[in-house]
Amino acid sequence: MTTLRVAPTPTEVGLRSPAAVPFLVGLTVCLLPFLSPAGPGNIAPVDVAMAMSIAAALVWAAAARLPLVLPWSLGVGVMMLGGALASVLSAVPGRTGLVLVQDLLLLGWAGVLAAGRHDDRILRAAVLAWCRTAPVMAAVGVLAYLLGVNAISGVNAADGARASYFFGDPNLAGNYFVTSLFVMAACRRPVSTAWRRVSYLLVLTAIVFTGSNGAALTLAIGTVLAFALSRYRSRGLQAGVLTLVAASAAVVILGGFVAPRVDMGAIREKAAGSVPLLRDSVGRSDGSTGERERIVRQGLSVFFDSNATGVGPARTKVTLRHEQASYVKEAHNDYLATLLERGLVGCVGLLLLGWTAVLRCRHLVIDPVPARAAPWVPRPHLLVVVLPVMASAAFFYEVLHFRHLWTWFGLVALLVLMASPRRSQ
Repeated sequence: MTTLRVAPTPTEVGLRSPAAVPFLVGLTVCLLPFLSPAGPGNIAPVDVAMAMSIAAALVWAAAARLPLVLPWSLGVGVMMLGGALASVLSAVPGRTGLVLVQDLLLLGWAGVLAAGRHDDRILRAAVLAWCRTAPVMAAVGVLAYLLGVNAISGVNAADGARASYFFGDPNLAGNYFVTSLFVMAACRRPVSTAWRRVSYLLVLTAIVFTGSNGAALTLAIGTVLAFALSRYRSRGLQAGVLTLVAASAAVVILGGFVAPRVDMGAIREKAAGSVPLLRDSVGRSDGSTGERERIVRQGLSVFFDSNATGVGPARTKVTLRHEQASYVKEAHNDYLATLLERGLVGCVGLLLLGWTAVLRCRHLVIDPVPARAAPWVPRPHLLVVVLPVMASAAFFYEVLHFRHLWTWFGLVALLVLMASPRRSQ
């Protein structure tokens, strides 16, 4: 983590920022689900709000002489270095500057949230905005889907009966709602138990209507881990480990004994001929898996035929077209995309980012909840579940530029810094 000091100053907590900072933070989080239609370079209103939040936070930091902490800067910096090297050394032309600017914007946004260790209102604004926006958007989207209002549900010819809402992509929508479910659980919002259960149901229904197989898989992974971590926190390490062992045994039994005796082809064929949503989700799973395997093989072939520096950020399709590949597609896999576009240096950055995330999440699982954060995130161990959810999703999406992922990154850094400001050094 890099710390830039505007001026020598004490780092005591409890300082109040200008009202614009928590307001813009809340506005940015509220705009996370509104990504379509997008402007040039896929710029959405949320990006403008992020930039305004960063500007307001910088003005506050300069006026109050606060240290500016940029969490996640080590991993992101190395990844940006890999991307810049690949851009310079690649023989394939193409613009990559916008991607590096996006990296900086998202890093800065996480830094704004981390500044909440000085002002609790920033944490409050982020939590309330996320935990209120997600169920409201889910309710609106579900109602629009049932009523056939495609302009709101996001149903279109390209995705069949799958809802993308205002995200522009059903998988992105599903991932946002899966993440939101665990954020709501960690924050215990809405406060009313009855309304919280209704909100969970709405968000789950919104996930179903996206028809995202990846969202369904990561939801299952996250649910098991959330239960295991909850058992660990309430009953100790042995209970948590036993829960994971039982879940692993169930997976082995299903995969080793049940699955071979089930005709998955017949199930997919039946789903393809049933209701439109099943046809466009379960029914397409075989073709989707084959497509991703083809993308991975083709991407690795391009990488090994080139140098280890990569082809440059956002140049996968251009490179495949230049190589006259038979199947020109984006990587749809963050691990492959980082290797192919940012090279070995970028992969080192990704490993550093992941390792830093693991260390910070470990603090949220083991350490007690910071007293100032307890009213807003009483169960931070459930926030940790988002890490394996995203790590799993990265095998079939490119999640590193998901705005809600970086909002989660910011919240994790904020909670860890709030518990121990020394970790900012």
